[in-house]
Amino acid sequence: MRLLRQPTPLPPGTAACIGAFDGLHLGHQALLRRAAALAPRVALVTFDPHPAQVLAPERAPPRLQTLAQRARVAAALGVDSLVVLPFTRALADTAPDAFVDQLLLGGLRPAAVVVGPDFRFGAGRAGGPDDLRRRLVPAGVHVEVVAEVSLPSDPAQAKLGSSGIRRAVERGDLPAAEAMLGRAYSVEGPVVQGARRGRGLGFPTANVAVRNPLLPPPGVYAGALALVAPDRDAGTLWPAVMNLGQNPTFGEGAAQTLEVHALDVDLGQSLYDRPVEVAFAARLRPEERFPSAAALVAQIARDIEVARPLLTPAWLAHAVLGAASTWDDHV
Repeated sequence: MRLLRQPTPLPPGTAACIGAFDGLHLGHQALLRRAAALAPRVALVTFDPHPAQVLAPERAPPRLQTLAQRARVAAALGVDSLVVLPFTRALADTAPDAFVDQLLLGGLRPAAVVVGPDFRFGAGRAGGPDDLRRRLVPAGVHVEVVAEVSLPSDPAQAKLGSSGIRRAVERGDLPAAEAMLGRAYSVEGPVVQGARRGRGLGFPTANVAVRNPLLPPPGVYAGALALVAPDRDAGTLWPAVMNLGQNPTFGEGAAQTLEVHALDVDLGQSLYDRPVEVAFAARLRPEERFPSAAALVAQIARDIEVARPLLTPAWLAHAVLGAASTWDDHV
């Protein structure tokens, strides 16, 4: 996959999906599938930072993915070109017709453009799908609007969207978030040195310096730990249990940490400073303070036994989508 950071011409025969694409959830994936049906190549055109962080930073929601996660998932979903355009106040103030002329007709030059029905662009968010058609179709560029995606399991939900996924993560309902994402919710960061209490208890952990702003509530979770690109062993994955919180058994007021115990393997110090992703399958229990280290050890053993049936080969196979995916960074 090519990573482009300005609107240079795409390869001939490319259908471009345009949007914020926070999370690359099932709704976004519907756009990618339609684009793949229209043209031999697919481009994902998105923005960084998220438009809300520029237009209304006080109301901007936490992102579901880092840019690196979005790139890995895009590559795994078959995207040929990921175009990450800097979102600035000047871009936000561009008139809709100028936006189309500069970024699409004169810049990316796609064969087709695919958007969702609520796609808006240009100054005051005045542009929409009809404006794309008016400007692009006469120039020979096909425009297609893909209907909103909803979950059959939740007919009360008007549409599947990033806001609903955030709410599910914030309340600790990881299965619901997974159903909307099409994969487990995950966070990433390097493994750093910790207090090494886990090793002393017989459950060594990797202490992950999380880069994502959105975390589920403190507690103990079942999930997976994976090495990700550009690590030489990207794609290697282990079922795991993890504690997200402040380790109340060992003191008060500590900073929140994410400590991950890979099941049935002692990774020692081999993960220090290496990039990992941690996928959440389910919340097992709230974080607790135990009267002794022995009581904590007994509870961790019980947590592991509860976690094992959840971490099936089928779940692990899609837990960290695109862990080994890489891309070429172009100007």
